[in-house]
Amino acid sequence: MKTLTIDNSKVWTVEDYLLLGEMSTPCQLIDGDLIMSPAPTPNHQRISRRIFNFLSKFAQELDEVFYAPIDLYIDKKNVLQPDLLFISKENKDIITHRGIEGVPDLIVEIISPSNIFTDRNKKKKIYQQIGVKEFWIVDPANKTLEIYSKSQTDLDTPSLFLVGEGEVRSAVLPELSFNLQDIF
Repeated sequence: MKTLTIDNSKVWTVEDYLLLGEMSTPCQLIDGDLIMSPAPTPNHQRISRRIFNFLSKFAQELDEVFYAPIDLYIDKKNVLQPDLLFISKENKDIITHRGIEGVPDLIVEIISPSNIFTDRNKKKKIYQQIGVKEFWIVDPANKTLEIYSKSQTDLDTPSLFLVGEGEVRSAVLPELSFNLQDIF
């Protein structure tokens, strides 16, 4: 049995990350740091499945919806693993043999206690810098969904949806509409 030792004293690159091979422990490369996370909770997985089903239902025939773990290659120091991502048929050339190498149309991150800072700060900033059209932060503890859009003026003020208050709508998938009660 192999033992994996992580060297946190160095700046990791995509090449280093690829040497890890497939692992049972989820990990991401963020700004040259290898970030490992515990497996998602059952509630996290239920929410992910429900959102995946909504996205899949409204995706067109050649659109793609992926769920974690799948690598999203950003640059030499960033390989992220969003909980869910949507890629339109017009953008399918970013799907490669090793993962996603380009900018998805829609990314969904579901907050867990272990990843609050990373998702709300580091990953959000990266997604905005690369020009993701729409980025969702789903917060199971507060039963909220925040939508950040590439076209919004203030990048730090999302459209906020609360359980029991209206329907979630997506600019990327205009036909998509659901109540938050249906995912929580």
